[in-house]
Amino acid sequence: MLSERQDYLGKLLSSGYQRQFVADRASTLCHIVTQGWLTGAEVTDDDIVSVLPLWIGEESPQDPKLLRQRGKYFIAVARHWTKYLHSYTFSQREECCFREQLGEFATWLRQDRGFSPSSIESCASELKVFLAWLTPRCPDLSRVSLTEIDAFIAERKSEGRSRHTIIGNCHTIRIFFRYAEERGWNHKNLSKTVRTPPQSVTECPPRCPPWKQVRTTLASLDTSNPSHIRARAILFLASVYGLRRSEIRKLTLEDFDWQNEILTVRRSKRGRTQQFPLQFEVGEAVIRYLRIRPKCNFRELFLTLHSPFRPAKNFSGAVRKILNAQKTFDRPWGMHAFRHACATELLRKGTSLRGIADFLGHRGIQSVSIYAHSDIRALREVAAIDLRGLLCV
Repeated sequence: MLSERQDYLGKLLSSGYQRQFVADRASTLCHIVTQGWLTGAEVTDDDIVSVLPLWIGEESPQDPKLLRQRGKYFIAVARHWTKYLHSYTFSQREECCFREQLGEFATWLRQDRGFSPSSIESCASELKVFLAWLTPRCPDLSRVSLTEIDAFIAERKSEGRSRHTIIGNCHTIRIFFRYAEERGWNHKNLSKTVRTPPQSVTECPPRCPPWKQVRTTLASLDTSNPSHIRARAILFLASVYGLRRSEIRKLTLEDFDWQNEILTVRRSKRGRTQQFPLQFEVGEAVIRYLRIRPKCNFRELFLTLHSPFRPAKNFSGAVRKILNAQKTFDRPWGMHAFRHACATELLRKGTSLRGIADFLGHRGIQSVSIYAHSDIRALREVAAIDLRGLLCV
């Protein structure tokens, strides 16, 4: 299938994909063809999944997270390749019987609870997984008990899901059954009995690079390389203002008021708008990026670096790759670590937790109280206080 693969890879290159991406895709396709996999006239998802253990067995990753990533990569490549060959057919999967309840739940979150669109999307995504798992086992919500929920959580743990993910699953399930109890779909008080793994802020303070290393990394980026110029602007926004990836992605050209030096940010979780004074270094980094930004009709600030030019939505991987190549950190860090570094630096400079919460767009101080455990120097100063003469015998 040499000619088919050449035509397929040529189409990827002409569509604007990077050469390294196409080279990786070519290597995987060569392996698929050599092994004689997925050569039928009709290929379904079940066929692709049946081949997956053979491919992963040869890759043999040890990390469960890496194992899932490699599996998703292979499935994506196999689907795209077989679609190109017009041999891919959609599998007839069992429909979730709770689709109507899921829609009503999303409406309740938006209208009654005031959840932001991103939070509703996240809850619905997590809940779909649970309801799809529940459909063949207990298709009647009134019969669902804690046994089914515990079995689902145990299965998620056996799949290697992180503790943070498990806590999120439990939280979403608890909210859903709170609504189900209000609607009379279930009367077993599951919203009060779902067990969540214990989480303590003293247990796992947020890890982030030291502020000096953050500044060193920003200074080390190549201001003549387009990818570095874009990454530099993104990282300045993440480290100076503590913006989330989704908030950086939503920035538009109109959000920068250059005359009054004001930056407007639309928060992802609270659904409100904040304005900040435009810091000089941030403005300089954004202006440098605007000079190499492709000319197009899109108003989003950050675009892809290669044609076809479109709003950049998944730039975190490219930024992480650039950070790792700089070798200024003692371990790999991603974009969100710069948000943590911003909060930790604000705390070190004496900013209150309430002030940090407002600056980062949090609703309360509970979410930022975890940073208090990261300020080791302040804790040492507290421990060094001499209490002699203050205690009554």
